[in-house]
Amino acid sequence: MTQRFISLIALVALAGAAMAQTTRTVRTVTIEGLKNVNDIGIQGVMRLKTGQPVDQAAIVRDEEEIFNLGFFSSVQILRRDVGDTEADLVVQIKEYPLIKEIRIEGNTIFKDEDLLPLIEEQQELGQIWNNNKAQVITTAIRKKYSDKGYIINFEQFGPLAESEGTLNVKILESVVGDITLNGLSRTKPETIRRVMKTRPGEPFNIQKITRDMEELYYTYWFEDVGGRQDVGARPEVVDLTLNFKEARTAILNAGVALDPQSRLVGTASFTENNFRGMGQTLGLELEMATVGGGPSARVAFSNRFMDAIGTSMSASIYSRVVYNFTGNGFLGSSGDTEDSFDERQTGFELRFGRELTETTRASVGLTAKSTKTITLRTTTTEDFVQQDGDLIMLNLSGEITTAAPSVEPVQGQSLRLTLEPGYSNITKIGGNVAKFSDTLGSSTFLRSTVSFRKYWSDQPELAPDETVEIGLSKPRPVLAFKAEYGYITGTVPFFEQLFVGGTNSLRGYPNQRFWGSNSFVTTLEYRYPIQKSFNLVGFVDYGGAWGGYGQLRDFEQTQNADLRLGYGVGLGFRTPLGPIRIEFAFDDKGKGRTHFTVGTSF
Repeated sequence: MTQRFISLIALVALAGAAMAQTTRTVRTVTIEGLKNVNDIGIQGVMRLKTGQPVDQAAIVRDEEEIFNLGFFSSVQILRRDVGDTEADLVVQIKEYPLIKEIRIEGNTIFKDEDLLPLIEEQQELGQIWNNNKAQVITTAIRKKYSDKGYIINFEQFGPLAESEGTLNVKILESVVGDITLNGLSRTKPETIRRVMKTRPGEPFNIQKITRDMEELYYTYWFEDVGGRQDVGARPEVVDLTLNFKEARTAILNAGVALDPQSRLVGTASFTENNFRGMGQTLGLELEMATVGGGPSARVAFSNRFMDAIGTSMSASIYSRVVYNFTGNGFLGSSGDTEDSFDERQTGFELRFGRELTETTRASVGLTAKSTKTITLRTTTTEDFVQQDGDLIMLNLSGEITTAAPSVEPVQGQSLRLTLEPGYSNITKIGGNVAKFSDTLGSSTFLRSTVSFRKYWSDQPELAPDETVEIGLSKPRPVLAFKAEYGYITGTVPFFEQLFVGGTNSLRGYPNQRFWGSNSFVTTLEYRYPIQKSFNLVGFVDYGGAWGGYGQLRDFEQTQNADLRLGYGVGLGFRTPLGPIRIEFAFDDKGKGRTHFTVGTSF
């Protein structure tokens, strides 16, 4: 046992002596290849200094530390043994060049002057290139693209070997390849392509394709719209596949209901909002009351793709009974049929619209109608308005908008100006407007309206190196604001004045509670999604109308602005008929009222 112990100690001593003989220390450190970089920085990161032990692991470690400074394209440390115990180290480096020129290639979306500041912020001309700046610069450029919805890669980034002093930034912008449409049975593929703004061969934009899918979803032709993106024939090509689940677009209704005067009415209607699979709308409405003014009928047709340049057209012709002074009609009274009056309006509406640019739209329309008061009981009716005659009115509208999507916007803003010059020929007046004889005969007027809308929502940001799959945006809370001012000059028929009150204007008050030649309404809404097809809404309305003529019952009017407050909550639903809202509102005295709307608020 003792002999074994003595042998082990001898072996350890011999191994220690051998290691002492092979371990060397640094005698000198020489740096070769420096032109523009101070050697202090290199010596600062090196652990191998004079007198320090040297081995291969330490050499590799220092090579990495020097390379990580970013100024050198290559680093190598050579070891030259001196005697039995020392070694000289030679650090051979190759510096990157001084950058005298920055060259950007492959950029079509942003100009050089848009991208150069992002590069020059990190890399000044006349300074040596530092490769550590590459990640910072590429991240900044990617972010500039991704903020606008574009996706890029870099084919080359760094000094050119064949052109010393040139920093070459070669961008590979993603482009749209093939677009495949799945799940269409009734809707024609060309109809989808006319709705979409994304085209093969153009830069791929995730925001643009998302807007396209949302516009398609809000046509109500589909229950759902989904998709995916795949790498195409080249690395920068993105092939798109859209998957559709078509909805029922033709609706036939027939039944019996109560009209605003609580009379039994037979109704029948047919609506098809994707007629022939071409995105056209066809509608027919029939109504016949058991007593009163006779049948009402309306036929409507619209074509959002009238020609190859995006002209839309809508037209309707009608002969209908308009109920005035009733519970659900003009004044929101108790519906006393002994104190009511109706009108029959017969006419047509025609409108053409066109998208001039991505953010500007214009439309022109024509309305012509003849109005005749019916079911008027002059012996019992105390308050009524009678202005029988003809009206023709032109509608000119222009809009600058970034609101998206167009049907139920969640972001962007819109400014719209509408001018409506009109001509009226009133042949008979009576009731509460009989004393306004200047409305009798031929008159002209101009109704002008300016409207501003804005929408705020938190949109998830795309990280510069993140790829997001295409699809509908997730429902998110939206704060919406609208302000609208109207003004009329000339002599206008009573029912062509500016009316405020009720649905879509000043909620909490009867429909058309205020009227005049001036109107102003502001609305602030907070829309909180419970799910994709269901929203909670809180709202505040503030506004009124003034400067008009005519008096009915206790609906006092003013010649000067007297703005009122309305507020409340509501529920919004997505249905095959379109969006539907039920709102519970209060006026400035706390009196409640329920409003029902088919369509969006704004």
